[in-house]
Amino acid sequence: MFWIIVCLIAGTLMLYFGSEWLVRGAKGLALRLGVAPFVIGLTVLAFGSSAPECITSIVSSDTPDIIIGNVVGSNIANIGLAIGLAAIVGPMAAKYKDMRMEICVMLLAEAGLCLISILGYIGWFEGIIMMLLLFVFLFLVFKNKSSDKEGQEAYVEEVTEDTLSSPILVALVIIGLVLLYFGAKYFIAGAKDLAVEMGVSDMLIGLIVVAIGTSLPEICISLIAARRGEADLAVANIVGSNIFNILFVLSVGSILVDIPISDSMLTFHLPFMLIFAVVMFLIVKFTNKIDRKTGVLFVGMYAVYIAIMGMFPSLMI
Repeated sequence: MFWIIVCLIAGTLMLYFGSEWLVRGAKGLALRLGVAPFVIGLTVLAFGSSAPECITSIVSSDTPDIIIGNVVGSNIANIGLAIGLAAIVGPMAAKYKDMRMEICVMLLAEAGLCLISILGYIGWFEGIIMMLLLFVFLFLVFKNKSSDKEGQEAYVEEVTEDTLSSPILVALVIIGLVLLYFGAKYFIAGAKDLAVEMGVSDMLIGLIVVAIGTSLPEICISLIAARRGEADLAVANIVGSNIFNILFVLSVGSILVDIPISDSMLTFHLPFMLIFAVVMFLIVKFTNKIDRKTGVLFVGMYAVYIAIMGMFPSLMI
């Protein structure tokens, strides 16, 4: 058990620092290439914080239950924990008109995942379709946001603070990717051994242990952004990350290996993920804010989700 804990902690730390350095390096390189700061913040930050999930999916190609559990569990944790805790730390303004396309795409991506899961598995064909949809989304983001002066001003201070030279930025990207790979490798090794030790399924480990571990970048970024009063950054990070988790992370995993969908995943975990997205969508649309009460609601919903799994062991299979 000692080495299991060491693997989980070491893997988590490498995932965290790997994603941090990858985001910093990629953001700096994108700026030097003349990409609009707002586009950098929305796409690079979301991709960087989803990178642990992606690397985990690649490393877990021999255990597809961990892949789907990781994606679904991470999307639930992103709203239930990352947004919930961030809102408790600092109430956030979330203007629907500024993120209408992104939050609608998140909702549609999660609803679409629920629908295709009825097939009983997600294969390479569905993976390619999801990857193509991601490219369409990124094109629309770049087209709609690249000329957004207000959005650029929101990120320009953060981006221009990065004055590192190009070689250092490239080194950060490379080191970040290496840390992500080995972090995922150690974390998954520990998670698999933990599943055997506790006698639980790979899917459950993916839904809780791996999902929370790979969601640490999103949770940390959102908490820091909320404390600094950068509400748009916190919310956009989660919305973008949830989109990337499905259209990128899950697509990569399903292209590598067919991902089976269990009955409990189809009837409980996926609907719960969609409920979180719908509740967030409705709150943002009709209140234009995520206050402390909403934060408590999200954390409470996550606690209920975990409690239900504890009461009904069949949901862990």
